[in-house]
Amino acid sequence: MKNNSQTITARQGNRIMILEIFSAAAMFVPQIALQKSYDSGILSILVASVMAGIYLWIVDHTAKGVSIEKVLKKYRFASIIYYVRFLFNGMFFYLCILFLAKKYLLPDRSAFFIGFPLLVLAYCMNQGGLKKRGRVMEGIFWFVLLPMIFVLLLSVTNLSWNELKIERFTTKELINGSLLVFALLHPIEFVWFYRGDIKDGPIRFRSFTGLTIFLAGVFLSTVGSLGKKLTQIDPEPVMSMAQGIAMPGGIMARLDLFLIAFWIVGVFCVFSGYLFYGNESIKHAFSKGRMIGLFLSYGGIFVLSSWIMTTYAKWIKQFFYLFLYGNLAIGLIFPFILFVAWRKEQNDEEV
Repeated sequence: MKNNSQTITARQGNRIMILEIFSAAAMFVPQIALQKSYDSGILSILVASVMAGIYLWIVDHTAKGVSIEKVLKKYRFASIIYYVRFLFNGMFFYLCILFLAKKYLLPDRSAFFIGFPLLVLAYCMNQGGLKKRGRVMEGIFWFVLLPMIFVLLLSVTNLSWNELKIERFTTKELINGSLLVFALLHPIEFVWFYRGDIKDGPIRFRSFTGLTIFLAGVFLSTVGSLGKKLTQIDPEPVMSMAQGIAMPGGIMARLDLFLIAFWIVGVFCVFSGYLFYGNESIKHAFSKGRMIGLFLSYGGIFVLSSWIMTTYAKWIKQFFYLFLYGNLAIGLIFPFILFVAWRKEQNDEEV
């Protein structure tokens, strides 16, 4: 019988997909797109979006309405891999929240002070299962995206169209850039965990299109405002873009603070998602995995909060290669192999 706490609607599933991927990628996409495709960054984003659409199609036709937790019951080693990897990914986004909160909002507060309520909220949000996560993220969907849309619209008056021209590009550059941008969209692999729990339809094409428009808009606004060179060297170019935007009538002087407060909410969804799906993996594979997994993930991250903050430079240094490409390779290949092996065993048992 289907667990009711793990069932979500199609609208919730689509909004979860958009919110998790966009929140994880938005602040990094301008400099990531320019990293390997300096002259064709916007094309890399568009190609990566098409790759994401193909990936969603593959998930839909491979999973066929089955959530990956069912497969992980059969392959316990895979559940451990998912748990450990998702824990490290969650730590990265936890680090992003702490760093940005201390830099822009709460400079005098310790990592423990900022991190404790985040972990409590994540725990409360995740204890209700996927259904509660779906409701919460459906409720905050426009709360997170509307400020970004507002900032993007205001940035139009500051754009330098010369910086956005595509004067030349090579196929190699476009392929490398597209792969790196696609790797940035790594929370897309969460679809393996909730696609089988959507009760009334698949991921919709309009949701995929909307995600593409949002990512392209962030790139165009940032590069058009700052220029390609400054976007590459600025540690937070999207924040710098927001700082240069003037609010009509002078209502608000610091749009970057306005943006960062809402973006933190979106990144919190990604952070809590990695903890949720990681713990779901270990829970289904081991009878006592639930309590041990919760203790190691939530408790471990809290205890390591200060250490995580001191290692920020090392995390960022490895971000482009180990984090992005590692997630791309494992997120693409691993679940597909698991599903193919599981279905083969299912067919053999039926015969």
